[in-house]
Amino acid sequence: MSPEDYLISMFRKDDCRRLIQKDINKLPKTATIRDAIAILRSNWYGYVCILDDEGKLLGIITERDILKFIGNEIFEEEKLVTTIMSKEFEQIECRESISEIALTLYRNTFRHLAILEKGKLLGIVSARDFIHYLVEYFAETVYTVLPSQPTQDRREGA
Repeated sequence: MSPEDYLISMFRKDDCRRLIQKDINKLPKTATIRDAIAILRSNWYGYVCILDDEGKLLGIITERDILKFIGNEIFEEEKLVTTIMSKEFEQIECRESISEIALTLYRNTFRHLAILEKGKLLGIVSARDFIHYLVEYFAETVYTVLPSQPTQDRREGA
């Protein structure tokens, strides 16, 4: 079996749970933008999920949303997260294949994708998680790939 065929077969049969970040950055809808920034800074993830009282996903705030907010308005950290969260976001059921997750990330240029199980938020898959998944299967290939551009043989600068 060629490496490409092997990868396609893994994409179709692997459970999406292999990709999911189960430690989810989340806040209630009553949180402030300051709270969201604090979580983004402390956990080094690029998103925060905004949940209602029953744990249903209402929206997602990403680093991009924070930058848009800072750039477009007078910066008021005490505004509610619901004022800047993305309410239109992709979510995918866990029963979908990894290939479907990859295509959704690619087609929509997302860096984070909500994964649901029976309508409840199960976790988040990031583009970085997907890259780690690929490296896991093709570690030998990835680690032995030569750079496409020649590297310098001498040090630059001081």
